[in-house]
Amino acid sequence: MSNSNGSTTDEKEVVTYQIHNPKKRFKDYFFDFFMLFLAVTLGFFVNSLNENLSDRQQEKQYMASLVTDLKIDTAEMQSIHSSIAGQIAAIDSLMHTLENKYQTNFINNLYYYSFKYLNSAVFHTCSDRTISQLKSAGGLRLIQKKGESDRIVRYYSSSDNVDYNTEYCLKEYNKLLDSEKEIFDFGVLRRHKIDSLRYLTDLKLLIDDPLRLNHFYNQILMYTSALINYNLLLTDLKKEAESLINFTCESYKIDNPQ
Repeated sequence: MSNSNGSTTDEKEVVTYQIHNPKKRFKDYFFDFFMLFLAVTLGFFVNSLNENLSDRQQEKQYMASLVTDLKIDTAEMQSIHSSIAGQIAAIDSLMHTLENKYQTNFINNLYYYSFKYLNSAVFHTCSDRTISQLKSAGGLRLIQKKGESDRIVRYYSSSDNVDYNTEYCLKEYNKLLDSEKEIFDFGVLRRHKIDSLRYLTDLKLLIDDPLRLNHFYNQILMYTSALINYNLLLTDLKKEAESLINFTCESYKIDNPQ
């Protein structure tokens, strides 16, 4: 090609490529939004699933711990029930003694039965390790099995009633101890064993007043009635505990060797 000066040159053509971005349609925006929404939803679902699995695992651990507490309770209740039943039977002998003040060896028998069967008291204390943790940590919300939380609340409500009666029995028992301090010479226990009191010849009462002894008899009667009622409550509580153990083990597939 010749230029205006008559010279020939290779003329370079400059080609300009223009890139055009196509305009997005509405469905393209919707697809992007849908993918973002799906990713967030799946993330939330996975996180929620992990939390739920963790909660269910923690729930089963709490229930296994609760079963352990209940088994401790039932074993203790059985032992205490038997002990109180024996004490009630023995106290009956003491009351029979007080009803026959003019019998031979009245003072000896009074000392013996009073010191042997009225100088100790044992009552049930609930194992509250797991239920305390559940309450303090808000763990009751973890319990999802139908009927489980209601049974737990009912059992510990009955346990509270037993605790209330424990306090009542202890008050009656302390009244008896106060009366014993007025009636008996406790110094004999430093010199003699309880079983030998029935055979001593020099035993005396600090107060040999028929009215005071009648008052002591009434106190014993009140205490015995409280013990009888207490043992009935303890029997019912033990049945509730055993029922709760069986229900919990079945609901959560917890081993329950008999």
